Amino acid sequence: MSDSYMQEQAEALAQHLRLTDGKSGYVEATADGFRVFVRKKWPGKPPTSWDGLPVEWNENVGTNKARGR
Repeated sequence: MSDSYMQEQAEALAQHLRLTDGKSGYVEATADGFRVFVRKKWPGKPPTSWDGLPVEWNENVGTNKARGR
């Protein structure tokens, strides 16, 4: 899979999770899947995979980290 494809999927996942305000969190594409960084505990059950790839969750990260892109 190409990096641009992974980046597109990461952005699609961010849209799906509504993490597009630049404050609540972001999604990072990795070689094996995606890492999600969010400021608060995720309400409900977070998705553990996206586009067939694993999603790693990092909750309660600091504001500066949640914004960090």
